[in-house]
Amino acid sequence: MNNRQNKTIAEHIFNGATTMAGVCVTIIALFRVMKMGISTYADEVLAADTCIFIAAAMLAYMALRREKYSTIENIADILFFLGMGIMMVVGILIVYSTY
Repeated sequence: MNNRQNKTIAEHIFNGATTMAGVCVTIIALFRVMKMGISTYADEVLAADTCIFIAAAMLAYMALRREKYSTIENIADILFFLGMGIMMVVGILIVYSTY
């Protein structure tokens, strides 16, 4: 991959991670408003997931600002994938606990 393709990947990670951090915060706020019983577990996991997405966004931003950034960008990519996996587990937890 050339340098421009890598920057495009870092841009996508940055945009996606910031969006997903906002989604996590929104879901936590909805749990608080609805006073769901599952929120005691799901909101804590989503709070940690928010931190993972913020770390991925910060690393992706650093990768965009530096010339040699492949290692930083790979770590951001792994963190983003980990955060998405955690959101999937929380979604399954919510579905099975509410229905």
